[in-house]
Amino acid sequence: MGRLERWRRVARAGPRVGGALRAGLLRVLGRDGQPAATAGPAPSLTRLDALIDEFAAGQPVRWRVGGQPRPLPAAVDVAAYRIIQEALTDACRQAPGRALAVRLRYDPAGLTVEVRGDGPATPGAGLGPPGLRARAESVGGAFHAGPCPEGGWLIRAELPAPEDEAELP
Repeated sequence: MGRLERWRRVARAGPRVGGALRAGLLRVLGRDGQPAATAGPAPSLTRLDALIDEFAAGQPVRWRVGGQPRPLPAAVDVAAYRIIQEALTDACRQAPGRALAVRLRYDPAGLTVEVRGDGPATPGAGLGPPGLRARAESVGGAFHAGPCPEGGWLIRAELPAPEDEAELP
């Protein structure tokens, strides 16, 4: 394809792309330019049971919480929820039907999130781990993803949320 034909294709696609961008922005911002009301509740670990239930419908998922749960800074709460959501999504895509386990552990320094799976597939062979790493690091946390010595794989995020900085309800 020559340069002229490429330019013609771009010119023809421009109005479609512009319209799609505009429609997307209107959904996010609303017609008056202000943020639109979200369709559902904000992501939070208080809704973790519902998230797990969504995935457990097609894949066995166990979960448990260690330590004393407490209110977290909003950014850490959302990051933890999204890390779990993205890890489960990647696992279901990469290793459908395999058993998964989610573990949260609260300690005085913060929260550790772990998602484990059995089988050889590592979730997020595409964009998962870099996105998960970025989410953990955005709140000052650390991230690890890789195989487990006993088999399977592990995604682990350590998110800072010192007890003395806990948000009050």
